[in-house]
Amino acid sequence: MLRSTPFAPSRRSLLLGAAAAGPLVALGAGRASAALGEFHDAAGLRMIDGSPWRHPDLRSVDFRFDTGGMVKTFPPSVRVTVPPSYLEDPDRRFPVLLLLHGRGGNSLEWTEGGGTVLEETEQHDVIVVMPDGGAGSFYSNANAPLPGREANWESFIMDQVLPFVHANFRTAPQRMAIGGLSMGGWGALSLGQRYWGHFRSVSSYSGPADCSERDWHSWAVAGAIWICPAFDAEKYVATANPSGATWGPELFPRIASGYNPIENLERYRDKRVFLRTGDGPWNDFFDGLHGDQDLLIAFQDKLGEMFGDGVENVVHPNLQSFSDALDDAAIDHDFELIAGATHDWELWADNLAEDLPGMMAVLEA
Repeated sequence: MLRSTPFAPSRRSLLLGAAAAGPLVALGAGRASAALGEFHDAAGLRMIDGSPWRHPDLRSVDFRFDTGGMVKTFPPSVRVTVPPSYLEDPDRRFPVLLLLHGRGGNSLEWTEGGGTVLEETEQHDVIVVMPDGGAGSFYSNANAPLPGREANWESFIMDQVLPFVHANFRTAPQRMAIGGLSMGGWGALSLGQRYWGHFRSVSSYSGPADCSERDWHSWAVAGAIWICPAFDAEKYVATANPSGATWGPELFPRIASGYNPIENLERYRDKRVFLRTGDGPWNDFFDGLHGDQDLLIAFQDKLGEMFGDGVENVVHPNLQSFSDALDDAAIDHDFELIAGATHDWELWADNLAEDLPGMMAVLEA
């Protein structure tokens, strides 16, 4: 199954976050709050639990919502991060990047879990919208939920979150991009083609692109999509759905074709498509034993990487097949298999930094 690495900031990300925060504090909380303005319920979303929570030092606002029945497994949250120029120019409208988390992640993952959105929005004029998407939804609606446990994550994001953001922030709705890591990379490719008129740029970092019966790795992806709804139990045990809730009890249901990126290639034509994955190596273990680290520490560290390497070893042939299919269809895209990289934040932070300049060009930012 696909997931992000444990939700804990690395030393690198903490340093990057601290470096980015300096200019933000200088803006002053009062000025930042005023520039962010007031917020109102919209698109069927009602702010609850005292939200919105403004974080002037992070140029961010957090929301928690009652979705009006769209999602009943747990009340989802959304973080919206704005660039410094948003606070400095009250008349300007900004493009939007919808950025999706991985399996087991949440709305804070891209700013506090190892991601570098704060650093990158120092350099690029874009509003970043980071919604909860369920612990294992693969960004689809649950078509076979238990009674009273509706989990329409796709509709929550596309029909509620984005309209809410457009109603409350100075966005340019005609200039949007979508991206994500791991499960969120699948979500970006899947929603990017299902809502092809919304997004100019589609990006997947370590996200698969095929859940069909055509190969061993696509079988593995189909299995992950089947089993992962149960991981909502990590958040709310009493309201989680069982495995199979996304598309029903079949491993390869007909509905999957409408989501499967490799079966909808033409919808990527004339889009900017950015694809990155590592090769999931594990053979560097023995090199580490010859360094200065204690043997036990090296072994413990490598145990922590084994799961990520295994996931990347499924993702990279899967994404390679998707890239090959795009080539066969003469659809432009940017694919790279990064040697020595695995399923972790070192890879994804670098992917985002590499991705953003080209994305901003397409978004005219």
